[in-house]
Parts: sequence; structure tokens; C-alpha cells
Amino acid sequence: MAERPKRIKTRTEAPPTSKRRKRSSPAQSEEGLSTNIQSLPPELVEEILSWVSARDIISFGSTCSTFHLLSLNSILWKKLYQRQASGRLPVDNISNAASTNWKRMAVFKYTQALHIQRLGSSGSGRGNFNWGRGGGQLVSRAVVPPHALGFRRTQPTRDHLLMWDYQGTLFLLRNAVTPSQHGQLTWRRAARYSMLCQQAKDFAVDPRSDISHRMFVYVLVSRSDAIPPPNAAGPSTSTLAPQRCDCVEVYQQDNGVRVFRMTFHASLIFTRIRLTGTEFNRTLLLLTDTGKVYALYVNESQLSTPRSYTVQLSLKKISSSMPGMSIKQLHTGFNSALYLTTEGAAYIEVHTAGVHRQLFGSNAGFDPHDIHVPMPISIPNKVVKCSLSQTHLCLVDDCGRLYMQGCNRYGQLGTGDKIDRGQPTKVALSVSMGLVDVWCGLNHSLALLQGESGTREVHGCGCGAGGRLPGCPVGSAVFVKLSVHAPRSTKSICASKDCLYLLCTHDTEEPPITFPAPAEVKEAEAREVREEQERLRTHLSLMEDCDSMQQQLDLLRDTIQTHMTLSSTHRDFLDQALTTIQHSSSSSSTSMDF
Repeated sequence: MAERPKRIKTRTEAPPTSKRRKRSSPAQSEEGLSTNIQSLPPELVEEILSWVSARDIISFGSTCSTFHLLSLNSILWKKLYQRQASGRLPVDNISNAASTNWKRMAVFKYTQALHIQRLGSSGSGRGNFNWGRGGGQLVSRAVVPPHALGFRRTQPTRDHLLMWDYQGTLFLLRNAVTPSQHGQLTWRRAARYSMLCQQAKDFAVDPRSDISHRMFVYVLVSRSDAIPPPNAAGPSTSTLAPQRCDCVEVYQQDNGVRVFRMTFHASLIFTRIRLTGTEFNRTLLLLTDTGKVYALYVNESQLSTPRSYTVQLSLKKISSSMPGMSIKQLHTGFNSALYLTTEGAAYIEVHTAGVHRQLFGSNAGFDPHDIHVPMPISIPNKVVKCSLSQTHLCLVDDCGRLYMQGCNRYGQLGTGDKIDRGQPTKVALSVSMGLVDVWCGLNHSLALLQGESGTREVHGCGCGAGGRLPGCPVGSAVFVKLSVHAPRSTKSICASKDCLYLLCTHDTEEPPITFPAPAEVKEAEAREVREEQERLRTHLSLMEDCDSMQQQLDLLRDTIQTHMTLSSTHRDFLDQALTTIQHSSSSSSTSMDF
């Protein structure tokens, strides 16, 4: 057999004249390619940044002063907004009001979201459907309407969810059954949307914690109507030029059908609307642009009947009795209303004896024949934010401190005990976090806090039954951190019986969050505490120098009434106890003398 020829490995050598390529030195490379981001044309940097997120642009601008100037370019933010909004431009009123602040618009689009967390145990009560985004998760994200521009406020109704944005559009977010990633049918809250109303200035629903009472939605809108002035002689209505008039339109929450409309004269310009009272005697409170409060009454049982009638609009007593006062904020409960003035003062009116007892501990000072008398609520600083429920209320001052008042049966005031407070009482929160928002429920309270790094947490106190306080089922008499994931752009919180709602939107024009007081302010507060302790020790030494028990009791009664912050119930109890001790002492002395 012939042998197979062997393979011979050969190597081709380079010719003697060839030279290896020399690696260029760093200096030569910098001279030939001296390209960095600072050397790029501003137009090219602008085009690159228009394709990143708003968060990346802000991070880019915080690098140095040069990049900061580039990140402030209005054309850049306009391109980013148009890309996020698919080319849609904002409506004229928002564009003019914000002076076409494209950065604000783009940040609105980037941060707007609504997170919904299911409260309570597992199980959705909707047959075999899973709640959430597949697998029965307890957290879901509501649908974001493409026309929305920054979520301003949200309210749950009996069947759906209301969402109001910064361009005055009110959306109705509907629950729906949608297919999940695994092919299962999933019951999702706020999975579909429809546009309920445009040009809305404000909206209101029943203020009770039980959302089953929220059958109607009252929307304050501005419309163009041709309405002649009263008793005016001249051309007919059809020949008059349209003028802007404020209206209140009433919609059914289940199907979004408008059932009633009230139109006001063009001279009345309203900014806020709130509800109070029952369905058969619903009170609408309307706040004007001049700080006046008007009221009118509606019977909701007659709204579905198509007819036309005139309602009486009357000035509230807080505006008629104090004409120089300007109201800035308006909040309502089931049978109460809370007013905040432009100077930072707070006034409350209570309409029933039961609610007055819950908020103040007794019925002292309540006049059932004049329930619209406003009563002042005093705290050391200006009030900038508040929340009101049927049993308690909270006030936030301009230093970010929280004050609570009312019934404390379940520890919903966060004071560390279950003693009712008839006056605003300062409540301690996390030392290193600032207060963003606060919400009062029926028997619990929630607070949204922000850390110095921008992270946000939800704290709560009160009754924990039914999962009201996630992660704290037994409840708490102090504010504790809850098992809730709050995004950095969370703006406000509210809750219903079965859900917790986290509204996310960042407004670049809002003032920054106020963090705890600096060291010198804390030292001043500690100095006040030491001075108060010294005054009480002085009163105690005076009591020791008294010649009789009668003098000691009188001095003790004066000290309690003038130097101690107690609720009216506790003050009355101590006064009666001291009177009883005094009578017992007098009887003993009389019997001994005899």
C-alpha cells in the first residue's frame, strides 16, 4: 500500500522591507482625536439629550455649570415633551399660565402615574379573577391616558376612579377584566379610561370614608355661554357674544352621564368646590377668586328627574361676619367644614353635636341653633395644609410640623396614647424626614414623608384592622413605617376601605419640602421646655408654702387652667375632682369642729 504523504507546516515570513505598525503615543492620539462631549456642537448635544429621559437630563445638568446651562434649554425640553406626548401640544390655558414652561410639561409626562395597593388579606372577591398585574399581586399601576398632563388629584368612587390633570381634564378610570401575561383573566382596577369632562376647575364627591355613598360627581367648569344680564333690554340671546361663565355639572359616577347643570353669572368666578351633608340635603361650598365662600343646597334624589329650577346661592357666615378675611383653602367632612385663610389661620364649623364631641371632646361652645359659626383653631405658626375626617383632623404648619386633634380611640392621632385631644397637639414624626402629605381616615391616619436623599415613605397610625396599615395589622398609637413602596415622585396619598392610592407627579414650580428644624430652632424649643418646667417647680414651691388645703387647691386649679395644655374633657374632670376634694375636706373640718 502506498504511504500517505506527510503534511509539512510552513510559515510565511514577512519580507525584510516590511515594518510593524507602531502604536501611537497618548499625546499623538489626543492631538489627532481631541473629541469630548464639551467639544461637540450645542445642537448635537441637544439632539442627543432629546432622546433620553427627563431624569437623565437633570442628572446631566447637575454635573457642572456648563452642562447645567445646556440642560436649561427650552427647545430641548420641548422636543422631549413632544416625543413623550406623541407630538401633542398642551392646551392654551396651561401654555399661557406656565409661560410655556416645557421643562415642567416634560417632567409632568415623565412622572405622572397612579399606584394602587390592595389592602387586607388575599382574595379579590371577583370570582376566579386575579387582582393586579398577573398572579394576584397586591400592587398595580393605573392606566395613564395619553392626553393627560400631570396628575393633580384623584378620588375613588363607588365603582371607578376619578383623575384630574393640570390642563383641566377629568378622566374616569374604569375597572376591567384584562388578559395577563400567563393567559389568565385578571381583574384590574383603573385599567380603562374615558374622558368625563374638560376645562374643569375643580371637582368634589361625598366626603365620607365609605365610598359607596359617592354616587355623583360635582364638577366646577368654565363654559362659553351667551347669557344676557338680568333685566337687560336690547338684542336677543342669540345675537349676544359668548362669554365665560362658571358652571357646576353633576355626573353619575357609574356611567359618566351628566344629569344636572347649574350656571352662574359671569361676575362670579369660583376656584374650588366641596360637598358636605347627606344625599337629601347636600350642601355645595364654592370658593371665589376673591376668597369668599358661597353655599347652595341640592337634593340628590331629584337630580335624575329632568326639570329646571332655580337654586339659592347664599354667602357663608365666615365671609359675611368677617368680610375682610380671604379664604385660600376649603376642606369638608361629612358634617363639618375647615377653612384656611391667606394669613395661615384655620377656622372650623361643625354642624352636628356628635361631630363636635368627636373633635373637641365635649359639646361646650356648640350652638345647635347657629351651626354655621366658625370657630378658630390656633397653632403657633401658619397653617399651610390640612386634612379633615369625621372623627379627627390634622394641621401642617409652614415649618413642616404636624398637629392632630379629635378622637383618639384607636390611636389615630399618633400621640403615643389613646387620649382624646380637644386642641391641636404637636405629633412627632421621623426626625430626618420632611412631611409631604397627610390624610385622615375614619379611624387611622397616613403621612407621606421624604428623606434628604429624595426617597419617600408612607407612615401611619391608628386602627390596623382590615389591612388599613400594611405591615402593622395590630395598629399603632404612634406613626410607624408601613409596608408600602412609594416612588420618589409620589405627591399625595388617599385610601378607601380596600385600596391605598399613591398619586405620582412632580411639579417643578412647587416649593421644596420643609425638613425638620435646624439645631438653633430645636435648642429654642428645648429652652421653652426648661422654662415651663421651672415655672411648674415655682408653683409647686408656692403650694408648699400655703397655710391651708383650700389655698393649695385654688393654686393647683389656677396652675392647671393657665399653664397646662389639656383637653376640655380632662380640664373639666380635674376641676370637678378638685371641687370634690375641697368639699370633702370642708366636711371633715366641720365634723371635727363639732
